[in-house]
Amino acid sequence: MPHRYESFFQPLQIGALSLPNRLAMAPMTRRQCPAPHVPTDAMAAYYARRAAGGVGLIITEGTHIDSLHAWDTDTVPRIETDAQIDGWRNVVDAVHAEGGRIAVQLWHTGRHAADPIAPSAIPAMRADGTHKATPREMGPADLDQVRDAFARAAERAREAGFDAVEIHGAHGYILDSFLSPEANVRRDPYGGSFENRMRFPLEVVRAVRAAVGSNYPIIYRFSQWKVDDYTALNFPDPEILGMWVRALREAGADLLHVSTRDATEPAWDHSDTTLAGWTRELSGLPVIAVGRVSTSASMGEARSVETTDPAPAAALIKSGEADLIAIGRALIPNPDWAQKVRTAAWRDLVPYDAKQLEALE
Repeated sequence: MPHRYESFFQPLQIGALSLPNRLAMAPMTRRQCPAPHVPTDAMAAYYARRAAGGVGLIITEGTHIDSLHAWDTDTVPRIETDAQIDGWRNVVDAVHAEGGRIAVQLWHTGRHAADPIAPSAIPAMRADGTHKATPREMGPADLDQVRDAFARAAERAREAGFDAVEIHGAHGYILDSFLSPEANVRRDPYGGSFENRMRFPLEVVRAVRAAVGSNYPIIYRFSQWKVDDYTALNFPDPEILGMWVRALREAGADLLHVSTRDATEPAWDHSDTTLAGWTRELSGLPVIAVGRVSTSASMGEARSVETTDPAPAAALIKSGEADLIAIGRALIPNPDWAQKVRTAAWRDLVPYDAKQLEALE
């Protein structure tokens, strides 16, 4: 029944961003870009294959915004030097040649960095339950440096030809950690109340908006969950969520990327609406929904997962709870995911296995 997937293939206009359909490639860290952290021809071909396969919006892997404290491993691309910009320009051109659009995800790992900094000196957790290195609490100079690094990276992304930038504000990394009452126990204007805790992320959005101008698309990704705490709730109710997403809109965000463990699950026990749906209603902005699309388990629950029917995700678009759907792990072995789903041939999709991450294919 191909009609069940028709909503995936409607065009979408978001400000200056014109998309051929409602499918996005979720940002997925690949760790195959060692020093000097210049995007490679293999990376360009990897992203271009997904655009050729029918994904309308590619969102790159997390890309470190500086060489000071943003990076966690020495194998992730950056967007800082002229050589790195030239490498990204090759990636952008390859995606454009296949008819796709592409945004770069700007990433500062904060508490999870190799040399960690954070709103407070509270360490993150490893998967085995032990603590990572205790981060240094950020002072005024650190706040200025990180804010400026996001803005400069956005400028350089526009220079490289990206169609948009995505600010990574999710999963316990630096901007998300400011929102968390567990990670942020500051006693200055950046800590305490929720209004204070959201101050620095909003300053970053405003700085990026000032850097790229009024018409350049800005995506902001946020989440409830964190890489070291899948049960975290930054937004315990619609009131807090509404305060946050309206502030993002006012700061200059154009599109909100709502990262959940399962895109189709209700946001809270007392609601039938997804977090993406609530976000869209409360912000008035278009949203990307992501989480367990076309896979049988959420991220981190299994190394191998079976493919599942993506019709429930398509229904979120039809019902008005989401404007785009981001696909992650299912796109690793299936660059042609969109083509197969369009003809209702999702059962022909290759299952995901973590071993597939060993090569860019």
